[in-house]
Amino acid sequence: MSKKIICLSITVALVGMFLSIGKIDYVSAVTSTAWKAGNIIDDSIFTDKSTMSVDQIQSFLNNKVPNCDTNGLIMFNATLNRAQYSASIGKPAPFTCLKDYFEVPKTSPGPEIPENNFGGKPIPAGAISAAQIIWDAAQQYNISPKVLLVKLGTESAGPLTTDDWPFLSQYTYAMGSHCPDSGPGGSANCDINYSGFSMQIYSAASLLNWYLESMTEPWWAYKRPYQDNNILWNISESNCGGSNVYIENRATAALYTYTPYQPNKAALDNMYGTGDGCSAYGNRNFWRLYNDWFGTTVGQPVFSYTVVSQTAYSDSEYQSEIPMPLTIEPNSNVYLKLVVKNTGNQTWYKGSLRIGTTGPVDRSSIFSNSTWLGANRPTEMVEQNVMTDNEATFKIKLTGPNYLGTFNEHFSLLIESYRWIGGDINIPITVASANDFYSVQNVSFDIYSDAKMTNKINPLNIIRFTSSKLYAKVVLKNTGNIPLPADSTKLAPTNPIDTDNLFSDSSWLVGSRVIAATEGEVLPEEMATYVFSITTPDNPLPLTQLQFGLVVEYVQWLSFNVGTLSVQTVKRPPSSLNENQVLTTNEALLSGDEKYALILQSDGNLVLYSPTRPIWNSGTVGMGGVRLIVQSDGNLVLYNQNWSAVWHSKTDGRGASSLQIQDDGNLVMYNARGFTWASWTVAKT
Repeated sequence: MSKKIICLSITVALVGMFLSIGKIDYVSAVTSTAWKAGNIIDDSIFTDKSTMSVDQIQSFLNNKVPNCDTNGLIMFNATLNRAQYSASIGKPAPFTCLKDYFEVPKTSPGPEIPENNFGGKPIPAGAISAAQIIWDAAQQYNISPKVLLVKLGTESAGPLTTDDWPFLSQYTYAMGSHCPDSGPGGSANCDINYSGFSMQIYSAASLLNWYLESMTEPWWAYKRPYQDNNILWNISESNCGGSNVYIENRATAALYTYTPYQPNKAALDNMYGTGDGCSAYGNRNFWRLYNDWFGTTVGQPVFSYTVVSQTAYSDSEYQSEIPMPLTIEPNSNVYLKLVVKNTGNQTWYKGSLRIGTTGPVDRSSIFSNSTWLGANRPTEMVEQNVMTDNEATFKIKLTGPNYLGTFNEHFSLLIESYRWIGGDINIPITVASANDFYSVQNVSFDIYSDAKMTNKINPLNIIRFTSSKLYAKVVLKNTGNIPLPADSTKLAPTNPIDTDNLFSDSSWLVGSRVIAATEGEVLPEEMATYVFSITTPDNPLPLTQLQFGLVVEYVQWLSFNVGTLSVQTVKRPPSSLNENQVLTTNEALLSGDEKYALILQSDGNLVLYSPTRPIWNSGTVGMGGVRLIVQSDGNLVLYNQNWSAVWHSKTDGRGASSLQIQDDGNLVMYNARGFTWASWTVAKT
């Protein structure tokens, strides 16, 4: 495995950094012949703050690190995994990748490190995502979010944009802002008042904006736009020298002010690697990475295409052509070849130009299969690159669903993590069968807490007391070409099948079969309704998944999953916790009217629930809380398995006390003189 070196990523220290990224989607997208030292990027592109929304920035970060090695399980070398290695250097797991990072913004210089969620900590109050921080800085200082992302990719150690196990220190001086290149290097050169990810992003954007606008400042005599400037090859002026560069715009001058060097011939000749001892890489890497990620840095990019042909085949060799519009059997495959012409002014590159689902955008297609890049991405283009007026080919395997129907699959082209090109590629498909065919399609699966079915609840996070009832309503559509028989078509628990279920009750036919449809026989295109109750067992159970399917007895299972719910069953609890009493995992306190419950969940969080929602919690998810104790000193403390406190009420020294869950929804600690602590959740529902 590659080894990780954590240091301040100042421009001069970037030699070879991009050799180890391994996640750039483009294939040698730029060459030295396209480099222009005097115009690294146009002003209009550099200052276009509207190029990305917060969601688009987040999608970009997600794409760069789709899988974060949060717990450091990937091997670092032959003997140590990343967690073991990082612990050995005082930087223990877990790690938090940039796409998952939240921080309370640091709005003014100071030595403190902002509160954040690094290392599995809860997201602090007032914290915002890294994507939001980048977008906010772009809007405030009129700098393109793309520019900030690229600077982050060239200045941060790792770099953060592609690092799937970053250390907290990488966030501290992520943009190299206020970190001069002179001196011994590393964080020793950095001003601690500008530490922290948000301050680094904000100050970098502020500096770039300042360099754009403050052309009268003294340092602009060195890097002034619209004139010749002597730009060094690197910091070693006496040994390496530089050359005159006519700087054509303010944005290029700003980049040279931020990173005051230009790549020499050796660095340009090895565009995706290293040069020689006099090479510097910051501005080269900025230009190259911007082109790789977002396209050209000069002129107004135009992305457009026309569909040349759509051809369908019955075989994976694309030899046996079949007519369109397509008609296929359920669960069968068909192969589509799509040819489109590049009518824009930008070159397309394999690895970035893809077909994506639309109508709506990024929906999961029912025709996807294991050959797709994802359920919303059928494939990328076949060619390595496609220039203007040339054609790109896409080969897509489509697999029919296990039910019948007529569908319109909508697609369009996109540059992944950058932009959709637009247009609509519509593929009409009919799934039909010449034989008798049973099939159903899920319409709805709803769970209610009351018999009248007025209070719908989330089926995937249910907590109920022992011997309690839940109520379910399932609606399915007959998408086959024959009726569903009245007596033999039944809803049944699955996973496993044909086994008595612990949650069955008197509303079920038997323990392994729930109920037949209310409507009796259900004709093709009609709806089948199944209404039943579920009763929790007599004994507590951890979170348990119940899954239901539909079977035509002695013929076939039509579906193994028409709905899923997860239920945690807890013992019906008391309403108070007295001195030295303990509440352990999956135990609870219940108000006298049974409207409010305090539960120590298996995830370590202590949560107070109203009849409809959580209204208070200890904020200790994942911190290992396993026992809540009313101590004799009057303090209410949540301990982990090692008897380390992860939360407490800060009421030590108040004397003998008890914890009460009241009918008004308030959680209160009382001693002999009155209350000492409360959740302040009176009558919250």
